Amino acid sequence: MLIEKIKAIDHFSEEEIEFFTGLLTTQLIVKGDHFLREGQICRYLGYVQSGLLMYYRMHNGTEIPTDFAIEGEWASYLDSFTNRTDSDLGIRALEDTMITMLSASDFEQICRVHPKFIKLKDYYTQLAFVSSSRHAADLAMLDAGERYHKFVSEKPELNRRIPQYYIAAYLGIKPQSLSRLRKTVTFRS
Repeated sequence: MLIEKIKAIDHFSEEEIEFFTGLLTTQLIVKGDHFLREGQICRYLGYVQSGLLMYYRMHNGTEIPTDFAIEGEWASYLDSFTNRTDSDLGIRALEDTMITMLSASDFEQICRVHPKFIKLKDYYTQLAFVSSSRHAADLAMLDAGERYHKFVSEKPELNRRIPQYYIAAYLGIKPQSLSRLRKTVTFRS
């Protein structure tokens, strides 16, 4: 699945794909463990093979989710990864998560040897920016019911897999309000 996604972005030769896959490692992140802790430098790009990761920031001692990554999605904090700065967010597994990783140094190497791979980073940077911008706009312009309905419509899988208190925090809703909203919004299983 990872290789198909990469090939959909640009035409990569078999040599380029082999070079890329030779640099990958796979790791299991046990539920509750971190892919990235706040204050660490993000040293890996990760591709979620199975499982669920939550991006979050701490606010008054509470984890506030800012995004999620499931099967077939990339996980990284590009600001920290690119600039080698301490991360101001964490990425933690909400389920046992199998992740395929590429280190920052290996990514630099592959971009030197095969510059076409820079397109991957550009593509996924754009996706992350659009997703973040849409979420910020939703928080600013939609009421709680509209935000929840949109979340359920666009991410039904996440609605079933993420604990209610994290969904509420992600949507900027009190858990009690989300509980009431869940009774009024129907979605397909």
